[in-house]
Amino acid sequence: MVEPKTLRLDTDVAEDVWEQEKALVGWTQHYRQLQPGRFLGRLKEVVAPGISVFREDTNLRLHQHTAPPPDTLVVAVPLPGSAPARLDGRPVGENEVLLLRGGTLSEFLCNGPMSVLALAIDRRRAEQLRVTVPDAAEVPASSFSYARAGELRAVLQCVLAASPALLEQSEVLLPLLDQCVSVVEAGIMQAVRPPTVGHSQRQKFVRQFRDHVEAHPDDRLSVAQVAQAIGVTTRMLEYSFADVMGVSPKDYLKMVRLNAARRALRIADPRTATVAEIAMDHGFWHLGRFSAYYSEMFGEKPSDTLRANASFG
Repeated sequence: MVEPKTLRLDTDVAEDVWEQEKALVGWTQHYRQLQPGRFLGRLKEVVAPGISVFREDTNLRLHQHTAPPPDTLVVAVPLPGSAPARLDGRPVGENEVLLLRGGTLSEFLCNGPMSVLALAIDRRRAEQLRVTVPDAAEVPASSFSYARAGELRAVLQCVLAASPALLEQSEVLLPLLDQCVSVVEAGIMQAVRPPTVGHSQRQKFVRQFRDHVEAHPDDRLSVAQVAQAIGVTTRMLEYSFADVMGVSPKDYLKMVRLNAARRALRIADPRTATVAEIAMDHGFWHLGRFSAYYSEMFGEKPSDTLRANASFG
């Protein structure tokens, strides 16, 4: 996926399938019209660095061969009311989520008017966001039933409905993309083939993870770094934490850092310390999101915790 310097909003209208198949830049696509009539297609796309959110609408029965750019994962969901469809020969239901992998050609057959919402994320951006993009071999099917499909639709629609000026504001765009990525990551975990490791072994991996984090309190560790240090895959850690603790290792790390930040706020001198400095010292670079996480976790604003230190005087 080409990374633009700034966020942009694109809208294309096509009156021929040949035009429609070229609308997504960097994709390999070939569309065939399988129904008499005048074709009308539309693509609306919001593009941010390493991430694309788009909606594609077509009005006729089509046979599509499509492949995203290399090192890109696409998670898509049809809108209610779309015609029946098949992906790689498998029927696509209303609550199905579709997975398209970069450089891998898929066959999509829609039997009439179709509207699809999608999020595309490249591997480099996924690593920055600490989202594990699975290899093709890990994903047993190109589509799967997903209870959070409606939530994914809603947040993708919010991104596409916002004005470009609004989306340029990081405090608007980043939470929406965070929610997209969170829902997508949970779906990916559901779709990949679970490894055959017993519960006791998963408990061991979780214990090793916690021990390593506690032994390096001053390091801003990522899940991938801890996984490498203890000799397991990030995918195995995802499954182990889901089984043993009911949270993801990424969320666990966030809670560890939030607790450490709270301890620092409770002992800091409010005359010389600031919330922003303490937040950044504990790996939180976006102050607004830190405040939201902190308030949700502890029931008060971080500034209130800092001001409560009356012992300094």
